[in-house]
Amino acid sequence: MRRLIGNGLIVVALFAGGCGGSPTAATPTPNPTPSPAAYTVSGIVTATNGGQPLSGLTATLNGLAVTTNGAGSFSYTLTSGTTSRLSLVDASIVPRALTLNVASGRTAAIGAIALGGGFDLGFYRQFVRNGFEAPAVLQPLRRWTQAPNFYLRTVDDAGTALDATTLNVTEGAIREAVPLWTAGTFGGVVERGSGTRDGVLGWITIHWQSIHNQVFTDTTVCGDSLVGANPGTINFKYAGVCRCPGTEIRPRTVRHEVGHALGFWHTGNSGDLLSGLSSGECDKLPSARERYHAAIAYQRPVGNTDPDSDPAGTVNLAPMMAR
Repeated sequence: MRRLIGNGLIVVALFAGGCGGSPTAATPTPNPTPSPAAYTVSGIVTATNGGQPLSGLTATLNGLAVTTNGAGSFSYTLTSGTTSRLSLVDASIVPRALTLNVASGRTAAIGAIALGGGFDLGFYRQFVRNGFEAPAVLQPLRRWTQAPNFYLRTVDDAGTALDATTLNVTEGAIREAVPLWTAGTFGGVVERGSGTRDGVLGWITIHWQSIHNQVFTDTTVCGDSLVGANPGTINFKYAGVCRCPGTEIRPRTVRHEVGHALGFWHTGNSGDLLSGLSSGECDKLPSARERYHAAIAYQRPVGNTDPDSDPAGTVNLAPMMAR
C-alpha cells in the first residue's frame, strides 16, 4: 500500500502473519494403520480307515493348540499367514502332520489313521515302508497318482514270441490286480506289442526274460519290479520253476509284481500275496489286510513319511527295485 504525506512518498509493506515471517502450511493428520483383518481357519478330521469323525485330538498350528470336538472339528482365528504345519496327536490315532494353507479363511478336510480295528502299524511299516527287509531305513510312501497303463511285450528279450495262453493269463491277472491294490482308485489298461514303453510317463512295461537266457542268477526268483515308479518296469522270468499248468508264468507272480509296481513291499507273513517268504502256489489274491492297508496308503501323497507325515511339497524319489 502507498500513502502520500505532504510532498513525500512513504511506502508501507504489509506482510501476512506478522513481521519477518512466511505462510505456514497446516500439518496433515496421519491416517491410522488399519488392524489386520481376522479370519478363521477350520478343519474337520475323520478316520482315513473308516470315515468316522475323530474327537479329542490335539491340533497344533503355529504353536496354537486346540482340541477337536465331537464332530472332529477345530478352528483358529488368525490375522496373517500363508502355509503352516498342522500336527494332530492323540492315543487313538497314528500321529499326523501336514502342511495347511492358511492364507485366508477356509475349512479343510483332514484324514488321520485311527488305531485299533483292522489297522496294524507294524504291518503298515512292512508293507508301505519296506520295514520287513530294511526296518532301520523306513521308506517314504511310493504310489501311482494316475491310472497306470501296462505295455505287455509279446516277445522276450531275445525276440522269442510268448504263447497266447501265457499272455492272456498275464493280462487277466494285471486287470484284476490293479483295482485290488488301489482300493478301486485305478483300473488296469493293457496294451500288447513287441516294442516297449520304457521311460514313458504313465506306462509300466512288462519284460520277459527266459530262464534259458540266464538273465537271473537266482533261479527261485520269477520277477522283479520298480516300486511305485512312474514310468515303471516289471521283469518276469518265465518257464522253469515259474510256470504253472497251461502257462509259463504263475498268476500269483503277476499279481505280486503288480503290487510292487503300484508301491508296496514284502511282508513277513506267508498268508500275504506280497510275502517275502517263498511260496510255490500258482494262484493267489492279495490278502484282506493287504487290501485294507493299501486303501489307506492310496489316500496319502507320495513322500509321506513314518508314521504319517505329509511332505511340504512335491517329492521325487529315487527308483528302487523289489522282487
